[in-house]
Amino acid sequence: MARRRIKKTYKQQQREIEETPEYVEEQLWSMSDWMEENWRPVVAVLGAVTLLWGGAGLYQTFSASSGESAAAASAPVFVAANQTVYAPPADQQGEDPNKPFGPSYASEAERSAAVIATEGSADTPATALIVGAAKGRKGDWAGQLKTVDAALAAYGDNAVATALHGQRAAALTGLGKHAEAAKAWATVAAATSTKVGKGLAQVRIGDLHNAGAGGKAADAGKAKAAYAAAMKVLAVDGKAPTSGAAAFLYADARIKSAQL
Repeated sequence: MARRRIKKTYKQQQREIEETPEYVEEQLWSMSDWMEENWRPVVAVLGAVTLLWGGAGLYQTFSASSGESAAAASAPVFVAANQTVYAPPADQQGEDPNKPFGPSYASEAERSAAVIATEGSADTPATALIVGAAKGRKGDWAGQLKTVDAALAAYGDNAVATALHGQRAAALTGLGKHAEAAKAWATVAAATSTKVGKGLAQVRIGDLHNAGAGGKAADAGKAKAAYAAAMKVLAVDGKAPTSGAAAFLYADARIKSAQL
C-alpha cells in the first residue's frame, strides 16, 4: 500500500517560512535561475493566463452594471473557459475515481480552441480578455494582439482595460517586440491598484531590458531602474516582504538587479 502523503496546512507552511527567512531566499534563487532559462514562457503565462483570471474577476464589477441579456449572450465563452481539463492516467483500468463530473477537455489546447471558437458570440471587455488569453496560450500572438487592441479601442476606459494591457504586453513579447512590450507593462504599472500588480509589471519591464533574461531591448540602466521600482513598491515598511507573491517578486528583482 502506498504511503499517504501528509500535507501541511497553509498556516504551518507560512510559519516555517517566517521562522526561516533563508528558506525564502534559497527558493527564490532557484526560481530565478529557472526563470532566466525559461523567460519567454514565463512572461507569456504571467501576461496572458494570470491576468486572464484577474480580468475575469473584474468581470463581476463589469457585469453588475450590464443587462442580463448581455450576460446571457456571453455565456458560451464562460462555459468553455470554465470547463475542467483532465487527462486520465495512461495506465488507468476500470472506472476512474478522479474523473470530473460533467464535460471536460483532454488538454489545455482543446479548451483554448473551444474558447476561441466562441469568438463573436458576444463582444464585451471580459470576453475579449478570455479569448485573447486563449490565443496567447496557443501561441497565436498576432491573433491575441488583434483581439486585445480591438477591445481596447472599444472599451479603453473599462475596469478590465488594465488586464487587457497586460495581455497586450505578453503578445508583443511573444512577437519579439520587446521595447513596445515594456511600454505596455508601464501602462499596467501606472493603472493597477495593487502592490503585486505594480511589482509584477516593473519586473517584466526590467526583464525586457535585461539581456541576461533574454530581453531584446537591452539597457542595463532601464533594467536596474525597473527592478528598483519593483522593490520599492513591494517593500513593507521599507523592508523586503517575507511571504507570498510579493516576496518572490521582490527577491527576483533584487537578484536580477545585482547580476547586471
